[in-house]
Amino acid sequence: MLPRVCPTRPIFLAVLSGALLALAQPGPDLGPLAWVALVPLLLGLERLDDPRRAFKTGWLGGFAFWLLTLHWVLWLWPWAPGVILLGPLLLAGAFGLTWGLFAWGYVALRRRGLGPWGRLLLAPALWVLLEWARAQTRFGFAWAQVGDALYDQLPVLQLAALTGSWGLSALALLASAGLALGLALRAGRYPAVALGVVGLVGLWGLGQLNQPPSPPEDGPEELKIALVQPAIPQRVKNDPARLDEHLQLYARLVRQVQGQDQSVDVIALPESILPTLALEDPRVLDALTRWAQAHQAALIFGTFTRRDRGLFNSAVALDPEGAVTGVYDKVQLVPFSTEYFPGVGVLRALGLERWLPVGRLGVLTPGAGFQPLTLRVQSGRTVWVGTPICFESVFGRIARALVRNGAELLVVVTNDAWFGRSWALEQHFAEAVIRAVETGRYVVQVANTGISGVVDPRGRVVLRTRKDERTARVGAVRPSSAETLYVRWGDWVVALCGAIVVGLGLRAAAAGAARRGSR
Repeated sequence: MLPRVCPTRPIFLAVLSGALLALAQPGPDLGPLAWVALVPLLLGLERLDDPRRAFKTGWLGGFAFWLLTLHWVLWLWPWAPGVILLGPLLLAGAFGLTWGLFAWGYVALRRRGLGPWGRLLLAPALWVLLEWARAQTRFGFAWAQVGDALYDQLPVLQLAALTGSWGLSALALLASAGLALGLALRAGRYPAVALGVVGLVGLWGLGQLNQPPSPPEDGPEELKIALVQPAIPQRVKNDPARLDEHLQLYARLVRQVQGQDQSVDVIALPESILPTLALEDPRVLDALTRWAQAHQAALIFGTFTRRDRGLFNSAVALDPEGAVTGVYDKVQLVPFSTEYFPGVGVLRALGLERWLPVGRLGVLTPGAGFQPLTLRVQSGRTVWVGTPICFESVFGRIARALVRNGAELLVVVTNDAWFGRSWALEQHFAEAVIRAVETGRYVVQVANTGISGVVDPRGRVVLRTRKDERTARVGAVRPSSAETLYVRWGDWVVALCGAIVVGLGLRAAAAGAARRGSR
């Protein structure tokens, strides 16, 4: 019988964990809470013997976490009034299921006889496995992993170069599990081992931070890149009647670039820069060509493109003469949105789509694959640039695929104006930091209303704009062809976690059978 170290009900403890983990995420930025956030949940699970009750308890904790973390969905109210109130509730209910499954699995194996050391391994392995599952398929959502809260804790962040973001989540869960077992069993050995592992990772990370990101001979020389952040509010951004006004604003910002640095190699502009098909609109294409030629700089920008009877959300590269050198089409479309909506063809066939209060749904076609753009700069060099578009930067597998296909630099083009000044902007930029360490690449994010910035391969933010800042800023990047272990081996940690869960499950089953046989 476990000692009752706390009279508080497990449900309250689960909800407390949800609140603590939400506060640890980027935005509130109380990142150190990530190391202890799940201690209350695990303490509650140590007191439960019914896996079904544990599932409900875990689900409530997850519901609280997601409701707090994704409250910024309510910023979509002007585009879907009334209906959008259901958004955070539905998302919190659906994503809370992974918390419920975690709690169910933890209690089920403990009940079968899994000992404390086994549970110390089970907690991080099972959690990572469920986080990975949540990120898969066209409906995947890799946002707000536990490891995301560690994005600015640079020593431990270096672990992502070996394990991807999964290792960060596993490390935080290991710390919480060790502390929870120490409190529940009144034994210091479990937190000592867990915190010892965290300390060793931190010391290794400090050593990595003191080394150059890659050998000096690796990759070409430095490039100067200008980030143009127009800060156009979403309510006017897509108004075709204001296209000329927006075009003039971009022209003024691009001119500011030359005032800062006349040797800029690349000018980067956000996702869907203007309410038109830029490659088909002569006014826009002529302006883009003039900017490239005037600065003798390559351009990267986002626009919708249309071909083969499909509409794509694309990133386009122009060379310094204004010629198109590459087009990348967004592959991982945002589910249940104007980009991708399952079953929308049926709604159209039945004539029901026009009655929906959220406008047209599922109008985009996914791209064919994660291929980097060919970028030719003034010196005549060719640089391969991966351009995750908006939501795609949340997925480590997408950045990895772009690097595996030759990307020497990652440039995220995005429009986060949908979510105002909410925590969504910090949460999104944190993903760029983690992608940089995972891939060993400089990552540039250029956003309409912020946050734009440059992150080096160690996760250090070397340039960052403010929210709603109308600006053009110049930063330096160094393309690289080096490969991190994560780029080479991918989600090997997830496979290891799966093996651990299966192994612990078999061990618990054997222990339970032996216990029943001895009666």
